[in-house]
Amino acid sequence: MSDIQFQNMDSWRGSGGNKFGLNFKQIVLMHINRCVVNGSVEWHGGYWQERLQQHWTEKYYVQNSREVFSNSIKILRALLLGYFDKKMEEKDKKLQEKYNEEYEKYSKEKEKTKELKQEWNSFSVEWHTKLFEELIMLSKRLNFFEEESSEEEM
Repeated sequence: MSDIQFQNMDSWRGSGGNKFGLNFKQIVLMHINRCVVNGSVEWHGGYWQERLQQHWTEKYYVQNSREVFSNSIKILRALLLGYFDKKMEEKDKKLQEKYNEEYEKYSKEKEKTKELKQEWNSFSVEWHTKLFEELIMLSKRLNFFEEESSEEEM
């Protein structure tokens, strides 16, 4: 019977000698980039669009850019949750309380008017932007932005 050994996940680079494997910091940095790209677009709600093809109409859904941005921030938070320090835990708690408070107010409204939806969308984007800022500062404290020098040539 052989001993089971676990590798350090922070330095894991894949199996089989694959020099292109990703470590955790690289995954976080790639996801931060995705958040930046998703947040650098014109905001619009989701909608169905039809495109006339030769003899048929193709119908497809265009994603709500606000939701795509918010969801990318939620996933970044999930990635970094195990790395939260005391400062981030405090900021996250305050942010979560504010979000829950505003969501409760929004959900209690019987009639979701266009103005109410716009208010909620503005709040949600602003809130997720603040969470993103805090996650970036946490990533900086964790030295995720330090470049690693490599002797390898690609």
